[in-house]
Amino acid sequence: MLDKLIINKKKFIVITILSFVLGSSLFFANSTPTRSEKPAEITPTVFVHGFKGGPASFNTMLDRFEDNNWGTKRMVIYVNPSGDVRVRGGIPHTMNPFIQVIFGNNRASVADQTNWMQKVMAKLKHNYAIDQVNLVGHSMGGLASTNFLLNNQENDYPEVNKLVAIGSPFLGIGQNDYFTMNTGEATVDLQVESNALTTMIKNKENFDENVQALAIAGVINEDAPKEDQWDGLVTQQSAHGLQSIVPEENFYKQTFTDASSTHSGLHEHTGVDQTIAEFLWSIH
Repeated sequence: MLDKLIINKKKFIVITILSFVLGSSLFFANSTPTRSEKPAEITPTVFVHGFKGGPASFNTMLDRFEDNNWGTKRMVIYVNPSGDVRVRGGIPHTMNPFIQVIFGNNRASVADQTNWMQKVMAKLKHNYAIDQVNLVGHSMGGLASTNFLLNNQENDYPEVNKLVAIGSPFLGIGQNDYFTMNTGEATVDLQVESNALTTMIKNKENFDENVQALAIAGVINEDAPKEDQWDGLVTQQSAHGLQSIVPEENFYKQTFTDASSTHSGLHEHTGVDQTIAEFLWSIH
């Protein structure tokens, strides 16, 4: 009787082990991989904050986009001051995924941020099979995104379909006291006629002629002379200075002229939301 019990127990153990192995195999065979199997079918949109920015720069905008069912934030990419890239999240093969890029040093130069953008894009290409993206940058994030496009000829990155620059000072910031109140390498690059900004314009021939670009400006003093109209930091002319880089047939611009169109208010403006949705995803 005891021998029979032992034999039955051994059979139960063997059956249990086989069931577990078979079940595990089926589970992993049917699991959805984090790497997209059909990268050509999705175009993630990458959001890049500006000088002294961080998660809060785009958090609420992305929340509104999700509330409108325009897409979902699927990934956050952190770049520490040494340039090491850390990724949280993954990219599905369906939906309209948003990717938020956070720079640990948010006062870095355009050159450093461009280098970090290259690392981010290379990781998206090689680790997540992303072949194409859109770029949305606020303020200096628009400069870094544009300069990436001027320095992406290695063909080791996803192709960029569309670029949106929100309140980005392509012609610099002419407010002198701004540079006495702020520090960091970026303050050199953000000045009018800085080497970084003039070099971007000189390199305009490197801008991919297939990329469509939208420059968004804010004006809170519409009664002022045109050259003085601004969002409280960046003039309308400077924000639309992207037209000095992008081929004329691919350049679009939009200006918002209400009290909410301040420099930081632009990424909280529902009119800006709608403009971005129409430009990137043809959502009306």
